[in-house]
Amino acid sequence: MSLASPIDSKLEGVVWKRTLKEPVLSYPALAGEESTDIVVVGAGFCGLNAALAAAKTGQKVILLEAGIVGSGASGRNGGYNVPQFPGGITPGGVEAAIGKKKGQALSELVLDGADAVFRQIERYQINCSAVQHGWVQPAHSEASLAKVKKVFDAWKAWGADVTWLSAGDLSARLGAAGYVAGWLNPTGGTVNPYGLTIGLGRVAVQEGVRIFERSPVDGIEEGPGGVAVKAGAGRVRAKRVIVATNAYTGDFLPQVQRATLPVYLYHAATRPLRAELRASILPGGECFTDLRKSGGFGRLDDAGRLISGGAVFAFGDKQAYGIAHARKRMRQLFPQLTEADAEFEDYWEGYCAITESYLPHVQRLGKEVFAVVGFSTRGVNLAQNLGRVVGEFAAGTRSLDDVPVSVIEQRRDVPLWALKVRAARLVFPLYQAKDRLGLS
Repeated sequence: MSLASPIDSKLEGVVWKRTLKEPVLSYPALAGEESTDIVVVGAGFCGLNAALAAAKTGQKVILLEAGIVGSGASGRNGGYNVPQFPGGITPGGVEAAIGKKKGQALSELVLDGADAVFRQIERYQINCSAVQHGWVQPAHSEASLAKVKKVFDAWKAWGADVTWLSAGDLSARLGAAGYVAGWLNPTGGTVNPYGLTIGLGRVAVQEGVRIFERSPVDGIEEGPGGVAVKAGAGRVRAKRVIVATNAYTGDFLPQVQRATLPVYLYHAATRPLRAELRASILPGGECFTDLRKSGGFGRLDDAGRLISGGAVFAFGDKQAYGIAHARKRMRQLFPQLTEADAEFEDYWEGYCAITESYLPHVQRLGKEVFAVVGFSTRGVNLAQNLGRVVGEFAAGTRSLDDVPVSVIEQRRDVPLWALKVRAARLVFPLYQAKDRLGLS
């Protein structure tokens, strides 16, 4: 995958495609002239939920996807549905960043969001191996303990149903070694993310959305008669456009592409674990993510595969490097694994859009053209719920001021964007060193 065109419609090596339970639906490519109320660009979690929400108000919606539904980050992430901001960000920190009104609204969206995702899956009967047995944020070092406790205290003061866990509690719940304390939110859980996107596509069509795959947008022009969206030989005229392409924007909209850093990540999945390991590793079906810079997280899929990953180190044999790191980290977390247990059946890569604040934002690209970007590893929860809110705004049932993120009216590139994108592909050994020294 190149930075200019990172679409991989084959989803090679992605375990979620191999274990898919939702039937895959195919959609035509855009051809000729079309007219609609709203165009949504990007058929991932955000775009699908925006299109669905707008269509439910009675708006005519066309959804354009450069690859196939779910072929970007939404179909290839780890499938963690997390009711928390990235890392150690607290609700108070969000208020300080974007203001009290929007900060409180965004915190409510995040806190309630994981449960909202599961309830939507149930409502539409999406077969995506959804498991809502809770999410844990454990502390792996004294440095991380202070951050984890601060996050827990903030949510507890907010009134959230969260529970503090001792080292013994964590050992029993996770079966993992080395954690000193942490906390649990029972609304979190896991999904097959590709299955979820496929199901959302099906539901969107049922609500009247017209989806066009393999239709990469290469031009958006706004004039007195509305907005014209060009995709190859096809063209759509609309009243309003929502761009939801995130790290898969490519070069056609540099003001969106350069507003986030497309961080290159990988995941790897073992074969299904032996029965005796299933009894000791995540026995209650929880999932967890810690604050390690080089990846400290764990979940099982419904067949008992253990999944790990981290940032791609794009130097030499990047796949071999990633697999070696993932195997080492798995055996560090779970000493009961043998070398054979930590062999991988699947390995895949993809991009994640990270903002400098680790919070998403809306960009105004024209009078009626908007982009929503930057979910920073929290897409299963935040991209879907914020996508719904943006879809309601697109349909006119919610004002822009009611969208609980910063609205950027002018182009704002990440400083030294090109340098940082390339540096991000080489920085993984530094992350490992910081974790090894207890600095994360």
